[in-house]
Amino acid sequence: MTRLIRTPQTRKSPARQTLATGLVAALGALGLAASAAALTAQDGAAAPAQPETEATTEARDGPIRIRNINGYAVLDRQHLVLRAGASRRYLVTLKRRCMGLRSSTGVGLSIDNFATIHNPHFEYVQTRQDRCYFDTIEQVASNDEARALIEARANAAADAEGDADSMR
Repeated sequence: MTRLIRTPQTRKSPARQTLATGLVAALGALGLAASAAALTAQDGAAAPAQPETEATTEARDGPIRIRNINGYAVLDRQHLVLRAGASRRYLVTLKRRCMGLRSSTGVGLSIDNFATIHNPHFEYVQTRQDRCYFDTIEQVASNDEARALIEARANAAADAEGDADSMR
C-alpha cells in the first residue's frame, strides 16, 4: 500500500490564509504610505525649505510631524498629552471615552516614534481593555494649557447646548 503524506506547505490552514491576507494588506498599506510620502515630498519641494525641528506643526489643519515620543500624561478618559522630545507636547482627543486609560500602567500607540500624521482618525491608543481612535491631535505648550483648552471647549459646548435649548 502506498500512503500519500501531505506536507504542511501543500495545505493551508485558515490561520495561515488569514496571515497571508494580512501580510498582503500590510504590504498594500506600505505602498500607499510610500506613495503618500512621495507626494508630500513633491509638495515640499515646491515650498521653501523650513529648518527641521524635533516636532513641527505645518498648519492648524495640516499634517503634524512628531519625533521621539518619549512619554504621555493621561488627563481624563478621553484626553491625553503625548510628550515628544524635551519640549513638545501634543493634546490627543479621543472619539469616545476609553476604558482602562486612566488605570493603565502603559498604553500602546499606533504611531511610530517618528511619524507624520495627516489624518488622526486612523491612529489609536491601545489599553488592556480597549482600543480608542483619535479624534484630533494638536500641539500645546504644556499639560496645563491642554487642561485649560479642554475646559474651554466643554464650556463652549455647554453654552451652545443651552442656546439650542432656549431656541426650542
